This record gives sequence, C-alpha cells and structure tokens, in this order.
Amino acid sequence: MLKRRTRLFFCALLSAALLGAAAYPPAPARAASPGAILPVRDGSGTGHAETDGALPAAAPSETRPAPPGGEQGSHTGEAPVPESPAEPEKPDFPALLKEIYQRRARRFVEGPAGPPLQDDFLLEKKTAQWALAHEEAKYKYVETWARERGVRFVEARSDIWAKELKVTEDRARFYVAQTLQLGYQYPGEEVVNRFGVGSHHIIELHRTADGRWLIGLEWYSDPLGDETETPAETPKRRPAAGGPRRTLAGGPGTLDAAAAAAGAVGTSAGAATELAARRYNREGAVQYADTYCGLAAGCGNGNKYNPKFRNYMGEGGDCANFVSQALRHGGNLPVPYFTRVDGLISHLRYAGLGDLVARGDFGTVWQIAAGKPSGFRSFVKPGDVLAYQYKGKMAHVALITGFDSRGYPVGNSHTVDRYHVPFDLGWDKSTIYWFVQMRE
Repeated sequence: MLKRRTRLFFCALLSAALLGAAAYPPAPARAASPGAILPVRDGSGTGHAETDGALPAAAPSETRPAPPGGEQGSHTGEAPVPESPAEPEKPDFPALLKEIYQRRARRFVEGPAGPPLQDDFLLEKKTAQWALAHEEAKYKYVETWARERGVRFVEARSDIWAKELKVTEDRARFYVAQTLQLGYQYPGEEVVNRFGVGSHHIIELHRTADGRWLIGLEWYSDPLGDETETPAETPKRRPAAGGPRRTLAGGPGTLDAAAAAAGAVGTSAGAATELAARRYNREGAVQYADTYCGLAAGCGNGNKYNPKFRNYMGEGGDCANFVSQALRHGGNLPVPYFTRVDGLISHLRYAGLGDLVARGDFGTVWQIAAGKPSGFRSFVKPGDVLAYQYKGKMAHVALITGFDSRGYPVGNSHTVDRYHVPFDLGWDKSTIYWFVQMRE
C-alpha cells in the first residue's frame, strides 16, 4: 500500500511538472551531436542554471581608534572591514544530468561491465533505493529480452532537456525530458536496427557531505521496463522449433465476451456507406504516427504531439487517442477519437474496419508466425493495430509501423513515447497480444 501511495504521489508530481514544462518543449532528438553514438563519451553541459539571489552583504564593523604602531590598513582610524565570504559556486547541473543519462545509455551496450548504476544514487535515502532498484530491474529485463530474441545492442544515443524546478543549498529538483535511440544487430548481420523511446522524469539531486550531487529521488514512466509496472518480470521465451503449436483463440470476425462488455460501437447504415467510399491509407497512417509520436528519438514535429488534439497522458493515457488520430487523419478512416483501448479495438472489429488475425501470449503469436511462409509479414502489415492485454485488461495499443531486418514487427505509441520499437519490448511473459489487420 505504501508503494502504491508513493507511486500515486509521484504521478501527481510528474503531471504537475509536465504542465509547468509545457511552454518549454524539449529540443528535438536530431539536435544531439553526431559523435554521441556509442561508445558514448561524457560531454560538457550547455551552461549554468541561474541562481536564486546573492548572499546578504556583511554588516559594516564598528568605528574604533587606530591601533598603535600604525599597522597597515588602519590609516583611516577604523578597523579593516572583513570581506564577505565567497558565494559557493553553483554546480553545472545540465552537464551533471547529461553525464548521468549518458552513463545509463552506455549500460545498454556494455552490459554489467558498464558504469556501476549505484554510483549515481544516494543510497541512504529510501527513495533513492527504489529508483536504483527500478534501474537494475530494467536493465536485467532488457538484457534478458535481447538474449531471448537473439540480438545484441550495439548503439545507444541519449539527449536530454532539463528544466529547473527548485534549487536550494543541498537539493536540486528538475524536470528532465530524455530522447533515447538504441540500435541492435542479429548475428551475422551488418545492418543496425534502430528505434527510439522518450521519457519524462522528475529527478532530485542531493548534495553529500563531501560536495557530490547524487540522485535522492527519481520518477518516470519507463518505456523499456514499466509498461506493466513489473519490470522485474522476464519476457516470454521463444518456443523451440518443432514444439507444440497452440491454436489461435478467437478467430477473425469474432468478439469475445470481455471485449463486448468493453462497449463496442456499432456501424450505422450511413457510416457503412461512408466507409465503403473510403479506402484505408496505410502509408498515411504510418506517416502520421512517425510525425506525431512525441518525445521518442526518431519522431518528427520537433518531438511534440499534434497540438490540435488534447493530450490524455495525465488522465489514464493517450495511446488510444493517438492511434485513433493516425487512423482518421493519416489513414482516412471515419474513426472516432477513443480514450480507451477496449473501445477502439471493439469499434474496429464491429464496424468492419479490421479483423483479429492473431491473439495470444508471445509464444502463441510466435508460433503462429513461424507456421506462415512469410512469418509475421503473412498476417501483419504497416498500418495494422496491436493491442496489449494485461491481467485481463486492455492496457495499451500501438500502430504497427514496419519491420526490422528479420521481419519482426515494430510500432509507435503514446503515453510512453515509442518510435519503431519491437512490438514486445517492455512487456512480460503474461501479456496477451491482439493483432488487428485493417481492411483495405
């Protein structure tokens, strides 16, 4: 219960910081220096944060008779005025934060041999212990995912934008927006498959007795290990070749009771006529998703959402709203704007816009693909929709935007901003995937 209350407190804190930072959009990912591709080298900051005011001047000393002997400095008959103590130099916080996130990026490539995570945290603080535990679980998860999928990370590039929220003598709190680009390879291939993620952080640095500044608190929604709030969970193993194949539960054109209860929307005669006059523009939907996917490295529009639409990130999530926009304004379909994943998926199926072509945990959908002549490409195309069911609830939705060099589907989404991310990265072994193929 304490952990949940703490999580809710920091959610409110993050939402307030995001509202305050809305007028200060982060620099686009392309602003990162070309040399930032790993191995990442520690970089210098962009300048010093402004101080909140100078120390008060020392009070003038009392007038006293000149000391005998005419010591130097007493010619006026007054004692020398002591100098004000020097104002302590303010750390270059932007440079310090940049180095922290660069070290984390290096960890993806270097693994456990990379920079020790604990060196950046003030471990006497319980909140710092929680933040470190999350980072350790995230990297453990990502390393396991890479091993199970047969890939290795070879590139990582991090860029941040920081807004000072409050700075005192021994604490400094910031809102940090991070864009992160990662690249992985399959054995025997030279091609690097690159994808991007974006994350919004509240981070608090505490000054130690020896003058160092360490993380005392950090909160963010992690697109690589926090989708299901259980980053320590391992991804589903890839089934061995020739193993038993599980059948697809619920074929195309069907709707199970759980989805029906979510509130599907029917199609009126007028809407059906309008639909018949339209053809789904897959390329347009993908282009829209690539343009407005937000903070993730690789996204367009200056790494901002489409300003014409409301952002529901602080109200339960913006993923369904984002996919609705892509289908409507990029794909040319008469799709309402949904804020719930179950409502969007039910509408696509009931309105005759899409068909459920695969559903199951990772092992199930992997074997479905393995049994097809072209793997996932046999039933998934760019512009199709993928929903994520976790613990019986539709928790997330993304738009499929392409494939990597081995035909592995990648997608874009909001809330945790993603650009061409492998479809199962960040989700655990109990997640159920719903692949909805859009009709043309």
